[in-house]
Amino acid sequence: IDANQRNYLLGSSKPRIRRFYLLPKIHKEPQKWSKPREIPPGRPIVSDCSSETYQTAEFLDYYLTPLSILHPSYVKDTYDFVEKIKKIALPENCILFTMDVDSLYTNIDITEGITAVKNILLKYPNARRPDKEIIQLLDINLRRNDFEFNGNFFLQIKGTAMGKKFAPAYANIFMAQWEAEALHRCPKKPLHYFRYLDDVWGVWTYSQEDFQLFLQTLNSHNPSITLKASSNNISVDFLDTTTFKGPSFAITHRLDLKVYFKPTDTHALLFKSSYHPKHTYAGLIKSQLLRFHRICTRNEDFKEATRTLFSALTNRGYSRSFLRQCKNSFLESKPPNTSPMLPLVMTYSTSAGKIIYKTKNNFSKFQSETSLLPGYRIIAAYKRNPNLRDLLVKAKVKPLKKQKVKGQTEFFKQQRWVQNKSDRTVYSLTQVGDVKDKNCVYLISCKVCNTCYVGETSNTLLTRFTQHRYNITKKKQIQTLLVGHFIHHGWEALTALILESNPNWSTAQRRRAERKWIHRLGTYTPGGLNER
Repeated sequence: IDANQRNYLLGSSKPRIRRFYLLPKIHKEPQKWSKPREIPPGRPIVSDCSSETYQTAEFLDYYLTPLSILHPSYVKDTYDFVEKIKKIALPENCILFTMDVDSLYTNIDITEGITAVKNILLKYPNARRPDKEIIQLLDINLRRNDFEFNGNFFLQIKGTAMGKKFAPAYANIFMAQWEAEALHRCPKKPLHYFRYLDDVWGVWTYSQEDFQLFLQTLNSHNPSITLKASSNNISVDFLDTTTFKGPSFAITHRLDLKVYFKPTDTHALLFKSSYHPKHTYAGLIKSQLLRFHRICTRNEDFKEATRTLFSALTNRGYSRSFLRQCKNSFLESKPPNTSPMLPLVMTYSTSAGKIIYKTKNNFSKFQSETSLLPGYRIIAAYKRNPNLRDLLVKAKVKPLKKQKVKGQTEFFKQQRWVQNKSDRTVYSLTQVGDVKDKNCVYLISCKVCNTCYVGETSNTLLTRFTQHRYNITKKKQIQTLLVGHFIHHGWEALTALILESNPNWSTAQRRRAERKWIHRLGTYTPGGLNER
């Protein structure tokens, strides 16, 4: 590698810690959640951004991605799958099936995964590719993938983390080798077999019993890989499509396709009142309509998908006339404007339109008066505002607060006044007391009988209360009136407030203040719990 590549691979001088978090799979059926209808299962992610290996992961992705698409079952995306399906003709009584690998990324054995990469490097040699260094960097990324969660550090010893840039290509290469070996073991094979990462679609031309034997053979090939399968004579769902034998299948022997909506899909697109530029709403709807149009092979299925979408959008503030306008124009294409642009970058706001308008007018005047920047046009390039995800979601888990001992602060009930129980005289409290106040005079009251005690402490009231609670619960110093009273009524009956505090008091001054409040509130025995 040259000096520039070396500096790039070194990464940041202050790398970021990798952090583990979960993305909730809210699309799963609620009754199948980890805690049914309350807590969805999570997709484990280890955030690799700006870590010490992030640049090397990008380097690996650069070389592995072109190799990961060379196997015959490769599917790039939904639209690639649609084009493949449109080209194939099928026999009358064929069975359609789908399979998916259970937790593929985290179940790939590291040694087997590295072996698969070595094999594909040998299969497709390239003198300009640093094969030895690729394997070394891959080993480092997989075996030293440590991460932090909730203040503790862990080391991943199996699989790869979703979060590594090369993870999809690496998983694809492993699965390509696995399926080549596993299918070779099968006496009867699918007529067609396509795979998108861990999702498989295929056509079976033998019996259902033969298909179950085929599935068992696949599942017995490698203990790390477990497949779940579903099959049907008419239709199956794959990615965001439904492939099915339509009315014309008996004649054409070709499958039809339509959009597949998961049962949990709420079509929760942007509310019309959301804080976005106006063109965002039309662009969002048109992109969905274009997706429907590219997937559906029959016009009636396109119309049905559109009705489903528009019904949900009507409930989110979109007018029917606006939706009709989007539907009528989504296939229109405007001729590209090739004139050079000057982007005006700003955070979106309701006043941004006025700023853009005035800037364009002033720029037009500038162009008419000078020969600078001829033919240029100004366009608005909006940055989004902070959203709820930015404010609420963090990969770093905040440390949990230590559980407080029950009653440790609940005892403190500061008031704005106190009253002598005997003569009903009321005294105002001008200070805002706090359990952490030091050098204070305090009042303890009993919730059961309203009997009171005045005390003083150089420590915080919280520390003094802890001492009182210890004496009461452990039955220490039971000869004192205070301890004996709350042993009888229970320490939970104790409440306290601060009568007066001063951080500059001497011990003598604090004790004089204590005696003052004892006399004011009449808390000497027998009317109170202070001993003479």
